[in-house]
Amino acid sequence: MTHRLTELEEILTIVSQNPQEVSRDTRKQFWKLVRQIKRNPRPNEQEIIKAAEIRNILFEVDRTKTYPLGPALLLEIILGLIAIYGYIWILGTPLEWSGIFTWVVSDWITFSLRFLCVFLTITFLFPIARVIGGKWAGIRLLGMSTSQYKEPAVKIDYVTFLKAPASKRKWFFFFSGVWNIITSLWLWIIGMYLALDYTPLIPAIIFTLGEAAVILSGNTKAGEMGNYNREKKIERAWKKNLERLDQ
Repeated sequence: MTHRLTELEEILTIVSQNPQEVSRDTRKQFWKLVRQIKRNPRPNEQEIIKAAEIRNILFEVDRTKTYPLGPALLLEIILGLIAIYGYIWILGTPLEWSGIFTWVVSDWITFSLRFLCVFLTITFLFPIARVIGGKWAGIRLLGMSTSQYKEPAVKIDYVTFLKAPASKRKWFFFFSGVWNIITSLWLWIIGMYLALDYTPLIPAIIFTLGEAAVILSGNTKAGEMGNYNREKKIERAWKKNLERLDQ
């Protein structure tokens, strides 16, 4: 038994006894061990399984109930399609963008309804990014819950996540980060084609600037791109360790 596995066993015992009262220091030590596992190109199978057990307990404490992936994802897609239909329907109400500085109350209401439908579409269709990214990276998905921001989120199988190469974990998060931009842009194309509408371009610009700012700052805690930055740093250590192993 490795020293790291012994530490994981001890943390699992603590977490199992009282999941609701896990200290901050215990959590910090756990995630430190997880980072060590991630940096290892040939991680220990037992360490991965034990780390996944701990993470699953903490996940259930930090999030709401997890729902089956298939039905939950289908519901999200249906709600997303309803939001798209709502956006297209509201495009039937004229809105002159060339006269934006002279809009009256009714114009602002129309814009607000369009923006709401765009926002709901982006929100409901976001989990699709995790599904596509997971298929590519070989990371299994277990179900749907909500994120810390109370948005739809996908629960991943942490065993397959830790087994995935560092580069695939990095791009898994990057794709999720740009997905909202992609969704906004194709909604903009639809809006421009049907009514010369610029509403979806606004969140596309906001998301692009926001994600770019996170990447440039190196922040490892800000959403999907924060996860991308973290995995990118881990990837550098992962590659160095791989070179040592291959020598």
